[in-house]
Amino acid sequence: MEFDRRTLLGGFGLAALLDTPTLVAAGRDTAPKSSFDLGTASANVIAMAKITATLEPEGFKHGWYSGVLMGVVPGEAVRELVGVIGMSTQRLRAVPEQGGYQLLQKECGFFTDLATGEVLDRWTNPYINETVEPFHIANPAVNRWILPTVKEERFYDRADGKDPPERPFILPWQRAGDRLLLEQRTHFWANNPLDPSVWKRESSGARIQVSDCMSYNLRFSELADPKRSSVDYDGHWVHVRPWQPWMLLGSMSGHCLYSAMTGCAMTESAIPEKILRIVKERLPDFLVPPNEVRKSEPSMVRYMRERKPK
Repeated sequence: MEFDRRTLLGGFGLAALLDTPTLVAAGRDTAPKSSFDLGTASANVIAMAKITATLEPEGFKHGWYSGVLMGVVPGEAVRELVGVIGMSTQRLRAVPEQGGYQLLQKECGFFTDLATGEVLDRWTNPYINETVEPFHIANPAVNRWILPTVKEERFYDRADGKDPPERPFILPWQRAGDRLLLEQRTHFWANNPLDPSVWKRESSGARIQVSDCMSYNLRFSELADPKRSSVDYDGHWVHVRPWQPWMLLGSMSGHCLYSAMTGCAMTESAIPEKILRIVKERLPDFLVPPNEVRKSEPSMVRYMRERKPK
């Protein structure tokens, strides 16, 4: 799927997208007026493209996260189990005929020792007092659409078999002066790729419940500046999912809860030093973006290919 990314400023018309009426919402009528209208789908496309990547035709951007994975079990306090760190590298594929982009991304992540910060290749699970082998994240193809109409990626088959309804791509922005804040939340109930009759210790059951909450904090003036091809942000990631298969907890009551700081980087030097060092040592190819469109593969599908049932 080859493309000419330079058609962005021609056929797609960045200037035309930014030349929209000013949004005046309740409680915001005293804010500085701008022609960059986040009440329109076209402006939201440009905004998310600048946040997640860069409009530069041959450019790319990194994202990173650093936090903890916790265990939540009924009847006891939440436990901090291991650290979680990782990063992504992504670029945009312009799709002017659809009015937006496809984000092509690689992502990797590692489970780390809470005391030392070093990557764990073996870990003693305190719930079962058994040594297990963490299965680190290495997804070479993670695709995402950024279009005026929401087009959801389906990494797992939904339990109800239905496609979510389409809607305009307008995000729930919050503005405080020049600060712009956003939280995106996604939740799904899906079929578990790990058949519990086969993966008795790895599968949490026939269905999986997963939620992701991503927040962004940035400057409106930078986002609205047509001369800027990308913007800096910091934020937070919260992730709720069943027990990781490598924990060997099966259908035990409880789940994983992730909480991590997030940020972005236009150069390697702006990536947190520890994350950059580990990625260079283990997965250096993940410091460059994908050069072609490939099918996305969930981590649990890769787990089924690379591991055997215990």
